[in-house]
This record gives sequence, structure tokens and C-alpha cells, in this order.
Amino acid sequence: MLIVMGRPGNRTPHNKAASSFSSTENQRNTTSDGRSLAEVLAEVRSLLEDYSPAWYTEEHQRRIQSALRLASL
Repeated sequence: MLIVMGRPGNRTPHNKAASSFSSTENQRNTTSDGRSLAEVLAEVRSLLEDYSPAWYTEEHQRRIQSALRLASL
């Protein structure tokens, strides 16, 4: 079970098996397009920066920045 994050304090249980994200077809389509992966990572970075969870450290930020630089090559 995953927890879907919304606004702080708004956590909704989410069944991964029922999610379209668990679809093998979606995984193939996304992983075959590096640009889409970079866009998703940039969106995740933006959300992390906006919500600033306690566990999100500068090391995480550096790793995301590095991955985005590699994706743009």
C-alpha cells in the first residue's frame, strides 16, 4: 500500500495494484522516453521543494540535480 501525498496532513491510502502506475504498458512507455522521465523527476523535485519534508536533505537535492543534468545530455 502506498500513501498518496496531498497537502500536509492529507494522506490517502492508495492500493498500488489498482493504480495505472503499476501497468506494465505504462512502465514500458515511460522508460522508453528519457525526456518524460526527466520531466517527471523535475516535477517531483518541485513538489519536494514546495512541501519540504523533513527527510528531504541537501544530499537528495544534489542527487536529483545530478540526475536531471544527466537526463539533459
